[in-house]
Amino acid sequence: MGKLLGALADWYQRRQQLQKPWTQQRYVALDIETTGLDPKKHQVLSIAWMSIEPPVMHTGSAQYHVFSHGQELELGQSPTIHGLTRQDFLHSSEPRQTYAMLSRALSGAVLVCHHKGMDWRFLKHIEKQYFVNFRPLGIFDTLAFEKNSMFKDLSNPPQKGQLTLNACRLRHGLPNYTSHHALTDTLSCAELFLAQAFKFSGNDATTRELIDFAR
Repeated sequence: MGKLLGALADWYQRRQQLQKPWTQQRYVALDIETTGLDPKKHQVLSIAWMSIEPPVMHTGSAQYHVFSHGQELELGQSPTIHGLTRQDFLHSSEPRQTYAMLSRALSGAVLVCHHKGMDWRFLKHIEKQYFVNFRPLGIFDTLAFEKNSMFKDLSNPPQKGQLTLNACRLRHGLPNYTSHHALTDTLSCAELFLAQAFKFSGNDATTRELIDFAR
């Protein structure tokens, strides 16, 4: 009975939190670079995240971590992969400690990412692998938000390349960042989120309304 009451209290508290104006909420923008799309087969190379309290992006809070997985990554003919060099992999973070930090950062915050499907899939796999819990209040997907905003006509679906992070940013008048890197992409995602959210509702929407539009 105690666990049930605790779960109900937690649900109610989270529900109330999401009724706040979106500008009074804390967000965490995140980007993950991996060796592939399947978390059961592929590995996380690097991860970055940063807190946002609209309209402020707390760049000083940004975290960036690289994982070597105990071995030197084979880069083949390319000097880099996802903006990482062999030198980067010599300074690997400890995964369990890193993901524990991310878990604390996401507690009581809304996760912001560009392509929820991939990022959340990897985070759920990490939960099982490292025995951590990621419990954000909700998830804001900048890709889904842009798709819902710009391509409402089902007879005119988005063309290839129109929903990339940079393509979405350009439509909002944001600069094009050429480097493909977890920390740069986290900053890019955070800027895009703020541009989308303010354009959507100014200061008026609740956090729940904003999240629901980005499903």
